[in-house]
Amino acid sequence: MTIVSTAPRVFMSYSHDDDEHRDWVLQLASRLRGNGVDVCLDRWDVTLGGNLAHFMERAADGIYRVIAVVSETYSRKCNDRSGGAGVEAQMLSARLYNELDTDAVIPIIRNNPNNPPELPAFLSGRLWQDFRDTATQEPAYERLLRDIHGVAVDAAPPIGPNPFEGRTEIQARLAIRDSPGRWHSPAFQGDVEFVFSQNSGRYKLGSGTSQFTLWIDAYGHDAVRAYRDPAGIANVAVIHRVRERTELLADVSQFETSSRTAIPHCGDALILHNGDGFWALLYIDKVYRREALNRESVVEFRYEIQPNRTPDFSGFAFPDSGGS
Repeated sequence: MTIVSTAPRVFMSYSHDDDEHRDWVLQLASRLRGNGVDVCLDRWDVTLGGNLAHFMERAADGIYRVIAVVSETYSRKCNDRSGGAGVEAQMLSARLYNELDTDAVIPIIRNNPNNPPELPAFLSGRLWQDFRDTATQEPAYERLLRDIHGVAVDAAPPIGPNPFEGRTEIQARLAIRDSPGRWHSPAFQGDVEFVFSQNSGRYKLGSGTSQFTLWIDAYGHDAVRAYRDPAGIANVAVIHRVRERTELLADVSQFETSSRTAIPHCGDALILHNGDGFWALLYIDKVYRREALNRESVVEFRYEIQPNRTPDFSGFAFPDSGGS
């Protein structure tokens, strides 16, 4: 009995810029195969004396998605229709023209120093993934792998009810004001000003499996107390004076996580670990009170969620103005 593979199929389209570039593509293709992707690569699938033109025709085959490794040389050859990249570009252009809304070709950027990068004409307007910076290649790789396997990186939240339906004007106004989306930052990183005297001190970060529910209350005049009680939060911890100890950000799992609470002051970092294995780091910039209709308790922080589930935040970008 013939066993048919259900692994997604990917064709690697790239230019042979130099040995280092060829080896980088080989490493990427090998890693993808190790993560459940059936990769078609010339170094594996074309033998001496084999038909190279026949191999390149696979770029037009609908059973494959195509990863286009867009270097400066690749863009030039595609536009000039020269070399193997030019042949593949011609076939891919026809494929994209016939299926205008397709995501059949995934451009990834490598050896392409321009900002924005120079893409071949046939890929103009297509969303690309940046693989130029070694510091961000891990999250870039996970995003690529998730896309190939059809596992969303940023999960769309469910559609809520119409706040105006079946409500009075005042009820609708209250429903809008108290909507959970008001206290939610779905991105992997950002700057937040949270009035934690609202919404019972709860604020959501991230989305899907990478979501965290931050639950805090006041602790003195320049600190907050964070809890691991919300569903999905496995651990909380604190790094004191984190700007002076940035070498410790390479592995934040080393900090004490056995307590129910963690108390970061201004200038400290709060570590969150959720039940799906994701890690988040929050730098506490300011904690203060301000007068409004009622006295408000406010915390300002910068946060980052590590999308590849590692506890490595060595590249964390601190805000320009640190806490006291």
